[in-house]
Order: sequence, then C-alpha cells, then structure tokens
Amino acid sequence: MRLAVVQPGLRATTDEDLRALRDAVASAAAAGAETVIVPDIPALHDHPDPGGWRPIEDAAGTARLLVAHVPAGQTHALIEADGIGTVAVVSGDGVIDPAEMGRVMAEQPDVLVLSPRSESDLQAEAFLELALGYSGSVAALVIVVEPDGAEVGDPGHGGSAVVHLGAVVTEARSGDDLLLAEAEMPPGPPEPRSALPDVPPILLQRLAVHAGRKLDVGYPADLD
Repeated sequence: MRLAVVQPGLRATTDEDLRALRDAVASAAAAGAETVIVPDIPALHDHPDPGGWRPIEDAAGTARLLVAHVPAGQTHALIEADGIGTVAVVSGDGVIDPAEMGRVMAEQPDVLVLSPRSESDLQAEAFLELALGYSGSVAALVIVVEPDGAEVGDPGHGGSAVVHLGAVVTEARSGDDLLLAEAEMPPGPPEPRSALPDVPPILLQRLAVHAGRKLDVGYPADLD
C-alpha cells in the first residue's frame, strides 16, 4: 500500500491552514497514495463552518483520509481500517506516558500513529527516538504526523516520519512536506516484541511540567 503523511506548515489564518492541507492531500492523491494521514490541526475544529474542511475529504478522491484525531478526554483511539487492520492513534502526553503506552501495546495494533504535539524542535527529535523504540514493541509500523511552524512552547514543531522496525523509512524536512512510503499491509507484529523503550529525559521533563511537578533527574544537563 502507498501511504502519504502530510506535514503542513502552520499559517496565519484558519482558511489558509485548510487550503494548504487540501492542496497537500490533493498532491498525495495525485501521487497514488491509497491512504493519506494528516495531523489534527486546530483549523479542522476552529473553522466557523462545521463543513469547512469538507474540501479536504474531496481532495483525497478515492484515497482513505485518516486524521490523527483523538476524542476529547482520551489520549488514544483505535480505528479499524480495511486493508490495514487496527490503527492506534495516540496524542499529546499519552505518547510519553508508559502506563498509557502499555495499554496501547496490549491492544496489539497493526499500525501506530503518533501525534505528540511537540513544543520545540528538541522535543520533536526526542519523539522520533521514541517512535523508533515503539516500532519494536507496540507496532512494527509507526507514523509520526505533526504540523510545523509553531512558536517554542506551542504544539507544532515538525518531526513527521514513517518508521518500520527500528529504521526511519522517510522523514520530513521543516515546513510543508509530503512523505510517501510503500508498506505491506497489514505490516505484521514486531518479532520478537521488545519491552517499551525508555522515555528521553526531555520528554519526562515535559510530562512533569504538564502535571505540575518538578522532575528530579540528577543531572540537569540531560535536559538540554
């Protein structure tokens, strides 16, 4: 199956964000993508017209459009997709939380889609490292899908990638990018399945800050 992962650069307005996403999805469909995965950017929810993002679905044509959306109050969601199997979508701090990822791992999804909402370029790099580990434990095929162009401290610092069994298949550049990858579906489980990877200190720090506590790492330089 040909997969496309859209990394949109964030624009100044909701309408611009939606147009850019529509154009990227159209490009993916024109390139023969059978499934197009897009990040759950704010514009998809903030548009005054509830059907304002319908042109994005239309742009996908016959391709399946998969939005990395997790309902409010949840940190992961399961999607059953014909020809792919079970897709687990994990967002925000759920990507860092070992207990949450343990629950996702127990579901044995065929594909893992991560929307970590990176707040800096350093976090984006750390999330890619984590994705590599998850491809040996949670699911063989891991997709990171994010927008880019946010200010430090706000979600959206790129890092979109396709990872398979501990290797980066393709990785986005900064700004607008479109990743294309061929993948056998369903991809099959990692064999042997390893334990969940250790979370990089910079991400443990983020989890602690979001929980209103201080992380004691012993070596502050580890968080640089």
